[in-house]
Amino acid sequence: MGEDVLNNKRLDRLQRLQTMRLSVIEGLLAMIAIGLQQTFYVPFLNALGATKLEVGVGAGLPALMTGLIQLRVPHWVHNPKQYKPVMVWSTCLHGLSFLPLAMVIWFRSPLSVWSAMAVMSVCAAAMGFGAGIWADWMGHIVPRRRRGKYFGNRNRLLTLSQLTTSVLAGYLLDSFPGKVLLIFACVWTIGGLARTGGGLLFFKHYQPQTLVFEAMQPGRFGDFCQQLFTSSFGNFVVAYSLIHLAANFSSPFFTLYMLNEMKLSYIRYTCLNQMPTLITLLSMPLWGRICDRIGYVRPMRLQVTVVLGLPLVWIVTDHYWILMGVQVLAGLTWGGLTLTSFNYSINMLPRPSRLSGLSYLNFISSIFIFLGTTLGGWIGPSLPAFSRSQLHSIFLFSTLLRIIPVLLFQMLPEDTSPQTRMSTVERFFFDPQLTLRSGFDRIIVSKFRKPI
Repeated sequence: MGEDVLNNKRLDRLQRLQTMRLSVIEGLLAMIAIGLQQTFYVPFLNALGATKLEVGVGAGLPALMTGLIQLRVPHWVHNPKQYKPVMVWSTCLHGLSFLPLAMVIWFRSPLSVWSAMAVMSVCAAAMGFGAGIWADWMGHIVPRRRRGKYFGNRNRLLTLSQLTTSVLAGYLLDSFPGKVLLIFACVWTIGGLARTGGGLLFFKHYQPQTLVFEAMQPGRFGDFCQQLFTSSFGNFVVAYSLIHLAANFSSPFFTLYMLNEMKLSYIRYTCLNQMPTLITLLSMPLWGRICDRIGYVRPMRLQVTVVLGLPLVWIVTDHYWILMGVQVLAGLTWGGLTLTSFNYSINMLPRPSRLSGLSYLNFISSIFIFLGTTLGGWIGPSLPAFSRSQLHSIFLFSTLLRIIPVLLFQMLPEDTSPQTRMSTVERFFFDPQLTLRSGFDRIIVSKFRKPI
């Protein structure tokens, strides 16, 4: 009997490791599609002749659809045994949704922009349907002590896939200047095929016993909202959503600024746009090790503080290499915030209601993203101009909107034991109050110390 239990544990461990490896391959294929979608969706709308309002609405609609679909996921998926078929259908539908987007160029009309936005909304809804399910599933697969390292290394490889594909697509768009829309059609087709192929790998993913036999207790959305201002995780949801509203107020317009006002080629735009992706690739293992040591709240405080001032540099200068340095900081902070917030959510939510909690978090943040992009496209052009570019006013207003969520992140309670021992460098970056306090203590002690 004891030998059977030992064999089952060994088999369970091997199947978990195999699924973790398969998840990396699936993610590499997924990021080809997601990377192309994130990098070239707004340039595609721009090539179709979209206005600023259309760009703002179009950039936010996919996030809105992702959030709306996730609001219903906990009510449609009642049993963890449904995870595998749901993920297969969700990812394959996400991939196939790219194909109508490629066909938009063959039916040019005044409604081409809105047609592309409608197709991308369906595409985003299909992707969003499985986002919370995937997070809960992997929360059961990856042990707690390995999550920081595993997801850090996984995200690094996925980012490399996204970076390589996006740079190649940017090169092709520059190589055929008279056939930009045709190249866009090829880009969407490749992304759709890659995503569909990766989705089929979910057939081979392992569902551990802790997942299959766990009783799901999906919480109600109303109860979730009541805790937004009374619990630590609720405060995190508010801060996380507000920082995304503020960032997305200006986010789509950096693309317009680079293409229309800085007059960058597609390859130079891609390199500048993808620099955060490259830095994310390099920094994920570092953030993973830091989070495994000192928790997730302290890194998030530092990350959002740096995020606060990033748009200001775009107002001061349009020097390409200075902005490349800004993008380095953006990749270091936004990439780290993505990793830390994901792992923080997995750890804070109770396992039986993790799916509903993640879905509601994604829904609320998606609503705020849509509000941010729409307000940016609607209010942004009406802001008073104080420089040669109207877009600078949007960048400045986005910076002001980030102040409140940054302060809210500073108020989050720490998620590690006070006895956690940090190095001098870690104290300097992640506990500046302690660093300053200890410095003042040394000054005071040395001043009043009696000579020997």
